[in-house]
Amino acid sequence: MSTMDARTYYERETKRIIKENRKYSGVSYKELALRLEAYGVHVDSQVLINRINKGKFSFTFALQVMAALGVDGIYIPTYPPTEKELRMLRD
Repeated sequence: MSTMDARTYYERETKRIIKENRKYSGVSYKELALRLEAYGVHVDSQVLINRINKGKFSFTFALQVMAALGVDGIYIPTYPPTEKELRMLRD
């Protein structure tokens, strides 16, 4: 089984969760940037894309994004990841 440190794992998982929920909700990055303004986040859509793609942001920011997407619950993965979770991260 391939291993990665916990921080890297959770950064990738958070990024994946946000991207999946944005795609599922059908909300563009431009629309998401507009919605985030209601949560006190004023960010250009390209800056938003870059921030999410890096996967390095605060838990507060992640919650604001999820709220703006209308997500009311998420599954929190465990560490170390299973082989199935590792495959999902690589895809």
